[in-house]
Amino acid sequence: MALGCQDLSLARIAEAHTDALAILAEAGQRAREGHLYGVWAADGPQSRLTATRLATGGWRLDGTKQFCSGATFVTSALVTAHAPDGLYLFDIRIDQPGIRPLPSTWATPALQDTETGPVHFAAAHAPADAVLGPPGWYLNRPGFWHGAIGPAACWAGGAQYLATAAREMRRSDAHTRAHQGALRAICWGFEAVLDQAGREIDAEPTTPGDGPRIRALEVRHLIERWCMEVMDRVGRATGPHLLCLDAEFARQYSALTVYIRQCHAERDLETI
Repeated sequence: MALGCQDLSLARIAEAHTDALAILAEAGQRAREGHLYGVWAADGPQSRLTATRLATGGWRLDGTKQFCSGATFVTSALVTAHAPDGLYLFDIRIDQPGIRPLPSTWATPALQDTETGPVHFAAAHAPADAVLGPPGWYLNRPGFWHGAIGPAACWAGGAQYLATAAREMRRSDAHTRAHQGALRAICWGFEAVLDQAGREIDAEPTTPGDGPRIRALEVRHLIERWCMEVMDRVGRATGPHLLCLDAEFARQYSALTVYIRQCHAERDLETI
């Protein structure tokens, strides 16, 4: 949350790196020293890798991954790929033949400095020990839903930055003060929800069943809704001043608008 309040682009990269470290630890593996990690797990018809087991050992990875944060500058990534027997997760060095970022199709200036874009794999080699867990492990491990709260903490930090800026505006009319009061309450809510979720995870980090998933989706829903309210109230309280005349505020506002769309909205509510 603190990094999100400082810079949402930085928070997005840091969140992926720390998530990768947690995943590696859960698999009983260590990160490569000095490497910056990404987690490239977006999946779908236009974002799919295939993994082919080689007779000589190791794997061959082919396809294109979309939404790869840090595509041009991370040095390692945890990458999902499909094999005939299920979905595998690989710990891959990016500086090897067969892996190259494609020209970016990122159309918005929001989060542009995260260098998020497609990465193409063409007969890229993954050694046998690059596989983390059995097929399906990435999605089924206990830590998957704990990690899903990480982006929400970044969203909250970005919204806290906007709320703080609005609360510091030198306007004293009753309507502005009312919005400032609501923003203060929302920021308290961010901290309370994240603190409670953290306590529950620390108390039972390997809880089986649907509990961790429901908790993560509830946290993400609450924070996404509060972020939307922050953006609305900030605009109503300050008008166009900060958005038009404060470059850092405008950058954070734009970044938050895009970042919170990682929330799956009504689909998550249906699951809950």
